[in-house]
Amino acid sequence: MPRAVSPDRRSLKVQAWPELDQELWARALEPADPLDEEVGYATRWKEVTLRGIEHGYGSWLNWLTLAGELDPDIHPVERATRERVRAYDATLKAQGLADYTRAQRLQGLANSLKAMRPGAAVQWIQLASSRIHGHAKPVRDVIKVLQPVEDVEKLGLDMMYAADHDRFRTDSERAVLYRDGLLIAFLTHRPVRLKNLTAITIGRHLFRRGDEWRLEFTQAETKGGDAIRGPWPACLVEALDHYLKKHRPVLLRGDKSKTPSEGLWIGLGGQPMGRDAIGFQIRGRTEEEFGTPINPHAFRSIAATTIATVEPENVQAASTLLGHHSSRVTEKHYNRAKMIDAGDRYHTVFETERRKPSQRGRGRA
Repeated sequence: MPRAVSPDRRSLKVQAWPELDQELWARALEPADPLDEEVGYATRWKEVTLRGIEHGYGSWLNWLTLAGELDPDIHPVERATRERVRAYDATLKAQGLADYTRAQRLQGLANSLKAMRPGAAVQWIQLASSRIHGHAKPVRDVIKVLQPVEDVEKLGLDMMYAADHDRFRTDSERAVLYRDGLLIAFLTHRPVRLKNLTAITIGRHLFRRGDEWRLEFTQAETKGGDAIRGPWPACLVEALDHYLKKHRPVLLRGDKSKTPSEGLWIGLGGQPMGRDAIGFQIRGRTEEEFGTPINPHAFRSIAATTIATVEPENVQAASTLLGHHSSRVTEKHYNRAKMIDAGDRYHTVFETERRKPSQRGRGRA
């Protein structure tokens, strides 16, 4: 069952922000004005980055509200005193968030404040974030493997954000972190079997058709004998394009051959990652975040559990989503009562859950 939402772990949606904050954020999202630095500052960020920053700032506002420290008439920058930010970070730590996530929250706070007042002196918040990140240690609490789907997706988004914004990483480190983040986020939307995940080849299984990226596997390539045909998750198209244009080429540099691989997931040596390598990376990243590793196959359990919990009357949707020919198989293995076709239903459920106030209680070091 999904964990109950704890008020102290919520992130306020933009529409719930103070009126002043909403106005300043709206200005930051307007087309950039070369004659006014306070207009359009946020347009420099990609959609996936904006989502992360909004989530982090919503968490900060929620903390201010619960602490009785939110004055809606004061400029956001003036609210962020050292005493308050220190108390906020202490609360995040007490909640069990790992150092990695604490650092991301503070970095997101600094970015949002710069967007609302470009030139604001918030370097001290950024430095604090860097120090925390530099001393990060893994969380080892005993946690159930079946994490809420929105938490797992957020991990992938956080990793992609960090890859593009942590200036202390090398290009190769950025590429590996971004690739792994995209892997995790993708699996929350399309929980394909590891065999198919590993085999994805650009031009064969993944290709453009008009403005859309398509993912297809023939009947002979799937375990259940059902072809996989459908779109790449719309919310990750921009992330995929960015990976293909920026990070994948960095990984391909390790290949000294004259014919670069068309595999989607590339290792540091420039060759496609094998099943063991992908599984190792996913387990390692999720263990650092949640304390317990989530293997690639467990994403299928998360998908089935999400549908069976939120829409128990549609257990058959979970069966078709996972390529099972009988719902009894789903019930037996996931204890919850075609593939991409059913993915549309799963995605609808997913989006419903994600729009609820987030209560991520575990972080990734």
